[in-house]
Amino acid sequence: MEKRDVKVINQLNDLTEGHVLYFFEDINTYINNIIDFVISGLDHNQYSLIIENDRIVPLIEKKLAVLLNESQISKVKFINNYDFYFANGDFACNSIFDYLPRLYKGYNEQEFRVRSWAHIEWGDISYIHNKLTESEKEAEIIVSRKGILSVCAYDSDRMSEELKTNLQCHHNFLIRN
Repeated sequence: MEKRDVKVINQLNDLTEGHVLYFFEDINTYINNIIDFVISGLDHNQYSLIIENDRIVPLIEKKLAVLLNESQISKVKFINNYDFYFANGDFACNSIFDYLPRLYKGYNEQEFRVRSWAHIEWGDISYIHNKLTESEKEAEIIVSRKGILSVCAYDSDRMSEELKTNLQCHHNFLIRN
């Protein structure tokens, strides 16, 4: 596998495009990073698409409700991560652009600036490592072609060092917390 130079960053505030890898350990830090991601997106006039599980979404929504007004909140959409990655019955990368027309009335790709945050999870599936690598290759192409900011978040405890290294080959940035 080809080794790539990945820029290590501590925060996303100045980024408006790129494919970002994030291995998180602490759920509170993780949620705060999502909040910062959304607010930074609003500052850059970007909509945020958050692909997350049903346990974490209410925690994010609760924090956003305190910080944002109704108009700002309308620029944040949530998709269940299981529905997103297993829509076809097997783990696969889906383009966020396949979902946007369903989420935003009057969606026009040329005028629509979006960023995505995806929490990638899976059950005890033994073949998932190859699927993750293939999915990230596809995502890298989509992110580059569309010029968007896309964060791929993984629970560090569920990742082998080999998989972490493989995933870095398909990202421009790595968040360090």
